[in-house]
Amino acid sequence: MLSGLDETLRHQLPTTFDHVGTSDPRFYDRYWFCCYDPTGELAVIIGMGLYNNMNVLDGFVALQQPNGPKDSSVAGAPASQWNYRFSRSLRPDIDQTAVGPLTIEILEPFRSARVQIAASPERAVAADLTWTSFLPPVEEAHHFVRVRGRVAQDYRRYTQVGRMNGTITLGDRTYEVTDWFGARDHSWGVRPAVAGPEPVTGPPNSGNRATTGFVFFWVPFSTDEFGGHVQIHSLGDGTQVLVDGMIQWPDGTEREVVEAAFTVDFFEGSRRWKQVRSHFVDDAGEHYDVVSDVLIRDWAMDGTGYDWGWVDGQGLGVWRGDEAEEHEVYDLTDPHEVRRPNGDRRERTHREAPARVTVNGRVGMGHQILLASGPVPFLGLD
Repeated sequence: MLSGLDETLRHQLPTTFDHVGTSDPRFYDRYWFCCYDPTGELAVIIGMGLYNNMNVLDGFVALQQPNGPKDSSVAGAPASQWNYRFSRSLRPDIDQTAVGPLTIEILEPFRSARVQIAASPERAVAADLTWTSFLPPVEEAHHFVRVRGRVAQDYRRYTQVGRMNGTITLGDRTYEVTDWFGARDHSWGVRPAVAGPEPVTGPPNSGNRATTGFVFFWVPFSTDEFGGHVQIHSLGDGTQVLVDGMIQWPDGTEREVVEAAFTVDFFEGSRRWKQVRSHFVDDAGEHYDVVSDVLIRDWAMDGTGYDWGWVDGQGLGVWRGDEAEEHEVYDLTDPHEVRRPNGDRRERTHREAPARVTVNGRVGMGHQILLASGPVPFLGLD
């Protein structure tokens, strides 16, 4: 089947662009955006994923809002998360980056994009946002892992810090978005927890991470003057498997991060982080002390379809008919658990949050992920 991309001179396989170079059902191609009000009144994440071998295009919008004081990062402060999930058959409209009311358009590669959520009486949310670059994109190291001889992940991602402008409507309130922090990433390849459960190739929880523990640290951030993106993969004893990152300036100056370390304050009895304190050193020998504080709440990612979200529990990239849509509101008041509309309670799996980020005393914003699994003694986790 021919598509618009077949008019370009960018073919890499002797086939059309409606195919990819593997039959793995987990092959995906995804946009992700965040948009954070620096005062802490609203946080938004938006994503759209194409799953060529599953004939699916899906997307999500999640909005987080404090129900009480703006400083709601303290335990017990009320907050809510509105979730909207959309899915459709990819074909025949393979050229359209639109699903349900959500449309994402790249206006100029790596410089600007438009994100729209069409207004509807059935939904409490609408938006018209333009993302513009503040820093150049950072191409991350290739992510490749085999488990028991099988490729478990093989994907690429670039991350880019920018600014958001436009409007967001939630319920009866419209927010004027003026130079809000807006990070984005674009990743593609083969990744676990996509297109249904993983095949059984051995006993559960028998990989190295089950016995050694693992920590995933990932943060794009910026102040008014500079910013960057850093990720760290560590074993439970603190051994670093990967340090990958860049400190950047709007004029194009870039310095590679060559050393990185972090400590964490957790909510008591939880793996949910309250504050992350990081220290980075770049290849020019400059040091950066970075403090990330939760702005509102960490995201309940199953509301977006991650963590085996959707009502059917099958997660992202699963064919759900020609069109499908789900929405609900989560209560995020408890620092450990999410309360769903039916009264069920579930502990968060991801630990990522909109963050107020202070870099060498300069206040900015970021999206901080700190995910610790298994025993992690270097952070005090059994």
